[in-house]
Amino acid sequence: MSSNGNGNGNGNSHSPEQGLRVHHLANLGGLIALAGLDLEPPDFLLGALLSVAQEASRLTTSQRAHVATIGRKKLDERATGKRAWKSWRRAQDLHAITLSSGQVREIIEALGGQTPENPTKLVLALTEALTEVCDETA
Repeated sequence: MSSNGNGNGNGNSHSPEQGLRVHHLANLGGLIALAGLDLEPPDFLLGALLSVAQEASRLTTSQRAHVATIGRKKLDERATGKRAWKSWRRAQDLHAITLSSGQVREIIEALGGQTPENPTKLVLALTEALTEVCDETA
């Protein structure tokens, strides 16, 4: 079986973490559809979400519980609750960071790895360097 660079040989070009993120985003899209907002134009949808985020920050604990009850009822009706909760719990273990190519190179070098000339190979090189360091400490 040939490998595609991510080591899993399954033909996917994304990491397990990226796969979890894709599933989480797909589930968020499902929640937007359940709320009936999936056919709204992007500017309105984002505006609505920003408005809800602002309102959510002002809710009391009991008001949040009431809103959650409404959502839970809808999820239970559609039998998608389990999948959405699982995705949310998994997403809590993911941490998105943005690094420049220079920063990634510095991290690779600090870990004792070799930096590739091709910038598209930096994430793979970083993953390999981290794996080597973790294997050495295990």
